Amino acid sequence: MSYSGSMIQRIAVGVFILLFATALVFANSPPLTPDSFATSAQFAVDDSHLSLSSVIATIEPRLGAPGYSWVRIHFYSFPPAAGDMAGIARGDVNSMDKKWEKLADKHDNSYNVSNAIIQLSIDKDYKVWQADMAVPGRGCTIAPFEKDVKSFLQDYRFDGKNLRLKSKGLYVCGMKSLKIPDQTFTWDIDLNIPVYEKK
Repeated sequence: MSYSGSMIQRIAVGVFILLFATALVFANSPPLTPDSFATSAQFAVDDSHLSLSSVIATIEPRLGAPGYSWVRIHFYSFPPAAGDMAGIARGDVNSMDKKWEKLADKHDNSYNVSNAIIQLSIDKDYKVWQADMAVPGRGCTIAPFEKDVKSFLQDYRFDGKNLRLKSKGLYVCGMKSLKIPDQTFTWDIDLNIPVYEKK
């Protein structure tokens, strides 16, 4: 098969335009740096208070519930380093969790006040059906019913890639089944962040 000179020229111009457009897209995407994950988030369970400065959000399918996913919002008291970025881009926070777990060796309270997770159960249309909160050693479904979810989502937008979530509240978690006193969970978060698909 032979191509005329004008056809080859048109193909070459088309390829150049495609490459140029791709370059523009990447040029407009800011590189990931530790500052990309900065936040100011407050959590408490009873008298234990956490003030956390970094946030990373991931999404993955919810096993055993077709059409549903987990969005996990991980908070830390320390920023990610350059070596954490490749994992974060794949929705993997293992390197961050290992740094947090090492704080247990410090023989102070830093391990207990350096990590929190907000977990959202969402459907294929990104509607939230449930919200959970966990801090070291304690966890609770803080929005178990529709009225609780509505109260929790004071400002919520999610398109599968970017998450806007503003929420401040309090929930008393019943612990009678565990034969311990009820626990009061509080939170104050204001996020506008990318969500990385776990691969």
